[in-house]
Amino acid sequence: MTFREILEEMHGKDPGVTAAALVGSDGLTVEEWRAPGEERDLSALCPEIVRFFLESDRIAGENGLGASEELRLSGDRAQVFVRRVTPEYLVMIVGAREAVPGKCRFLLGRAARRMRDLL
Repeated sequence: MTFREILEEMHGKDPGVTAAALVGSDGLTVEEWRAPGEERDLSALCPEIVRFFLESDRIAGENGLGASEELRLSGDRAQVFVRRVTPEYLVMIVGAREAVPGKCRFLLGRAARRMRDLL
């Protein structure tokens, strides 16, 4: 199975997942996928989300929470979920506003484990 197939499979399990990407810690996308009609610019979103995740990692570490593993950003139009795959890679999904967060987190965690095996 390829990275792209793993990303696309999340949409098959939950149509509320509208975009996904495997991203390096430098913010560059390794692989990305978007549902038909999804117009979000992942190449612009990914570097911002990576910086946000790395800052949350710093805050968590400095306050005794340990390393960041997962982050959710909820907006009034969509949600973004990010999970660490390895120290160098993150997986990110964009979900529709009405997507169920628990299901998105489950799919994200499973995708991260599968991607870790491929890296």
